[in-house]
Amino acid sequence: MEQVNVGFIGAGSFISRIHLPTAGECEFIKIRAVADLDPERLRAHEETYAPDYTTTDYKKILQDPEIRLVVVGTRQDTHARLIVESLDAGKWVWCEKPMCETPEEEAAVIAAEKRNPGRLAIGFNRRFAPAIVKTMEILRKLPRPWIVNYRLQSKGGYKAKKGDTFYVDRPHVIYEGCHLLDLSKFIMGSAPERVFMSGTKDENDIAILEYADGSRFLLTITSHAGAIFLEKEMMEIYTSEGALSMRDFIELKVRDIPGERDYLFAPKQTAYAPLVKRWGYDCWELLHSEILTPDAKLNPALVQITPAFEEIPYAADIAKICEETKDLHWEARNLLGDKGWGEAFRHFARACLDGTEPLTADGKAGKFANDLGFALLESKKQGIPLPFTERDL
Repeated sequence: MEQVNVGFIGAGSFISRIHLPTAGECEFIKIRAVADLDPERLRAHEETYAPDYTTTDYKKILQDPEIRLVVVGTRQDTHARLIVESLDAGKWVWCEKPMCETPEEEAAVIAAEKRNPGRLAIGFNRRFAPAIVKTMEILRKLPRPWIVNYRLQSKGGYKAKKGDTFYVDRPHVIYEGCHLLDLSKFIMGSAPERVFMSGTKDENDIAILEYADGSRFLLTITSHAGAIFLEKEMMEIYTSEGALSMRDFIELKVRDIPGERDYLFAPKQTAYAPLVKRWGYDCWELLHSEILTPDAKLNPALVQITPAFEEIPYAADIAKICEETKDLHWEARNLLGDKGWGEAFRHFARACLDGTEPLTADGKAGKFANDLGFALLESKKQGIPLPFTERDL
């Protein structure tokens, strides 16, 4: 079978947990090379994925004529430079979010995208999440205006990690909120006309995006407030002909919409899918708690869930899973809903292999998410709503 050769620049925690396994399991993707500054990490990936070579010099990947697709998984302050270098080297480029940090970097990326034949994808995976795909299938049948209420709460997230100072001065609405700002346009189909954000100094913020037809997208995004075992992401959508509610990409409730029903989606760790698909979100939530609570020594915010009911029909199943996974590293036991990582990456790689136009977020989408985030930060600074106009470069 024909394969697309992929080179990874940066192979940290996220790339190691998500994209490298996706590539390693995909029959039409070949991991040609991995570049990273950590020799031990490279040795581990050599043993697991057997790439043709590993290197501490990322430029070897850019100079390799066999590599057609480059994955940029470094820190966000290097994203723009590496995107530009990779596109100019004739590669297709997948870059993790955010695309860049400043308007000047945006201009450089967009210019490189325009002058090169290779395609750029920004890792806004939510568009490909099965729960979002089904939500949009239903939502497109319903009249507007739509009221979308999205919550991203991440106590114990980036800013809470001891010794990690990289994100201290970087705004949450840019480095993680960009996922939802991209999703707002994907759902609404257009940019908002006016934006407003209010919140605290430690970035517990509420944003309101206003659209011409009366639709609203409300985003609650926290950095320090919240609880780890409360669903990290929850979306509610209200229309004049029914409502939908999505929790952590596992559960989608559909109400008052004829011909529809509720849906459950398999978690990323598919070994647990039958249990979750049988018992629902409550089982998923308790399973998450039971598996991770032993790691309270790593994070004192981990407080085990105590169910309101005494008899749990799936208690024995959870106990068995906990016993089987107790010796695994905590990242291997960290349950994840399917946010579309795998499908988005496979889709882009397939498009690269076939020479077709990808449906992933491009440089323009990366710029939109950044610009919307910049506008929200300015609104918060001034304390007033501001007009928003999508601007091309």
